Amino acid sequence: MADAEPSLDVVRHLKYWKMCLQYPLPDLYLSNETNRMALAYFIVSSVTLLTPSGPASGWSPKPLIPPEHRRRLREWVLSHQHSAGGFCGTSSLVPPFGDYDEWDFDQGTRTAEHTGLANLAALLFALQLLALLADDDDPEGAFRGIDRVQTLRWLRQLQRDDGSFGESRLQLPGRGWFIGGGYDMRYCYIATCIRWILRGDVQEGDAAWVEDFNTEKLVQYILNSQTYDGGFAGSSEEEPHAGYAYCAIGALTLLDRPWEGSTAGHASWLHQGIRDKPGLVHWLASRQFVYLLPLGDGDGDGGGAAAESFDRDEDPVNFVLPAALGDLALDENTRHVGFNGRCNKIADTCYCWWVGAALANLGRVDVVQRAASRRFLLERLQHRVGGFGKYPGSPPDVYHAFFGLATLGVMGEPGVKPCDSSLAVPVETVRTIEKARRGLLKTAGRGGAAGSLAQGLVDMGLAVRGTKPGWLAAVGG
Repeated sequence: MADAEPSLDVVRHLKYWKMCLQYPLPDLYLSNETNRMALAYFIVSSVTLLTPSGPASGWSPKPLIPPEHRRRLREWVLSHQHSAGGFCGTSSLVPPFGDYDEWDFDQGTRTAEHTGLANLAALLFALQLLALLADDDDPEGAFRGIDRVQTLRWLRQLQRDDGSFGESRLQLPGRGWFIGGGYDMRYCYIATCIRWILRGDVQEGDAAWVEDFNTEKLVQYILNSQTYDGGFAGSSEEEPHAGYAYCAIGALTLLDRPWEGSTAGHASWLHQGIRDKPGLVHWLASRQFVYLLPLGDGDGDGGGAAAESFDRDEDPVNFVLPAALGDLALDENTRHVGFNGRCNKIADTCYCWWVGAALANLGRVDVVQRAASRRFLLERLQHRVGGFGKYPGSPPDVYHAFFGLATLGVMGEPGVKPCDSSLAVPVETVRTIEKARRGLLKTAGRGGAAGSLAQGLVDMGLAVRGTKPGWLAAVGG
């Protein structure tokens, strides 16, 4: 008799995320204090993926994040906005109130001490969180409070001459402005996410116009980073990595993605620009391998003999070659298929996402061993308390638990909302982003929420004086 297929215990996972949301995280997370915005994104996005549209069987219909808590979380997110542009990753990095009142950001006429505290990743997580926490009755107001113009200008300033992006912008004494963060494909991907979320289809001369960054240079930088074996890295001479491949593919997808009602997988840059697309698909497909159970392993519920082995990043069983190389091939009878990020590395939950979502963006999910991959997630990585661990036998953590769910969302798992493979949020949240962007564009040039009154007063003043006052001309009004 064939083994029964595993199932996702939605109630158990929601209990895990409720614990992460309402109680202090374990002390192991203290080293991630500067990434608090990221932790919030993983938790809130996971709750959204698992929260059904109607009452879930066995689970209270009361929302896990009630409206009053959503409002408080939104206020917390907005409190991290940096007046020079971007968002800070944690409250302890937010500059003192009023610190930039005299600062000329375009001319750089005063040295600012805290400009580097905002970073690219925190900005993206903040925007995603605001969309996830939007008021159901006011989706267009999800980005209310965002300084769209300053944010897009700050984003443009993070692009280097070669087209790549850094993480933050610093002013070094005697050396001027410096783009920090190293050369990392993740920043290129994050920049395209922010651009797609905030920019919209505006033309020069429109009230919402903000000068764009150089998309052509970014595309060339990404395309030139494909390696000899088809993968992507920080450059063509480095070791390819599944995370970088996802970021390269995701960036190319988003740069050419329509602003409204779109899904991933139709970008001309993605399908026509990549030098070796068959090699890329082959390299990604090769990140799958048959997962062999270590001797004495239990049921994959977070205990057993495997735990000690994987805590040391060791997996001797899965590095033993079979008697014949033909036995390495995957077939439909394979029980478990894991994913790694590089050649000769062990299976890791997050690479189910980095590889699976990359192939989804390429329109090549047909090369994924879906049933065996699903079993690997649910039988080997799903933990008895909810969530997913990094390796079989590992305790759950919010990073790997989120990407385990997101992968199932791309696979079409019952009980998990569909997940967008290029923006890493539920598809329903992408629709909220589109509405929120429309809300920002409507208020562009009108001073935000109080824009109608403010613009009316300015127009009245111009009619009386006949000329622009100096202060209005100085700010581009």
